[in-house]
Amino acid sequence: MGNCLDKLQGNGTNSDPRSIIIPLTGASSVDNSQCVSFESEQSNNNSGNHPHKQRKASLYASNDHLSMLHALFKYTWQANFLAPVHEKLEFGNARVLNLGRHTGEWVLDVSDKYPLAKVWGIDTSNFSSNFSASIPLNSVFLHIDVLKGLPFADNTFDLIHTQCLTFTFTEIEWEKVMKEFLRVLKPGIGWLSLLEINLFYTNEGPSTAKLTDQMRLFLKEKKINPDIAILQENLLHASNQFTEIQVHERFHTLESNVSRAGEIAAKEFALTMYALGRELSDFMGLDNEEFMSLVESSVKEFNAYKTRARQTRIIARKNL
Repeated sequence: MGNCLDKLQGNGTNSDPRSIIIPLTGASSVDNSQCVSFESEQSNNNSGNHPHKQRKASLYASNDHLSMLHALFKYTWQANFLAPVHEKLEFGNARVLNLGRHTGEWVLDVSDKYPLAKVWGIDTSNFSSNFSASIPLNSVFLHIDVLKGLPFADNTFDLIHTQCLTFTFTEIEWEKVMKEFLRVLKPGIGWLSLLEINLFYTNEGPSTAKLTDQMRLFLKEKKINPDIAILQENLLHASNQFTEIQVHERFHTLESNVSRAGEIAAKEFALTMYALGRELSDFMGLDNEEFMSLVESSVKEFNAYKTRARQTRIIARKNL
């Protein structure tokens, strides 16, 4: 099985020091057991009790975008989460909840690594339906409206992990969501883990600056806070119900010509803009052709300006 670092950095002349992501403290090498495979495992029939393994490999081999985004997160952080719950997940009857866009790959990855844990996934992008026939026994996917409440008893989970929710909830709705997280986390030992790609980029070109500035104004008009990491951190502190609140940041390149990681990140940026589509273009006073041209120009600028994006992970433990 190939090294995921090689796959994301690129090989030979395509590698570039600028594409190396800042590692976690003390991380001097890649742990291949933590890497996401991009190679087909069709020749390996030893799938054990996890029938999704071969399906997961085929998704990666086909360069499925959502699988690649999961790999980008994992490559950046060298882990699926930073909360100190590994022993609990490995040896105890732990319960894990994941909420966000593209949560399917995260759930499969964690349920595979921790077969004694029970993992629930609430996927706001409905990505889990792509592999519903190969879900392992220790994971469950739900399609629910979180704002109506989580269908779990108080003090249920050892870990709640979220990702890619910037566009999902308004500021007022985030207050409700945080209260639900607090309710279902176990007191004293339950950890909350929040992961987002920030909408503030470094080394922006003029097209990128125009797009991102307008996108932030567009979100504010919809009562959505574009600086979601600061909002999340403030809500945690304001609740007075969490301790050991930590904020971690890592940067990744959007330069598609220097690394596979940059190519994936640039594609994610473009797809995000296309998803906003008509609403954002109308807000900017652009027709579809003008908007598409602006997005394409922005993606081309990433290479010239060496644009980078910031990922933020926040972890916090629920008080007793």
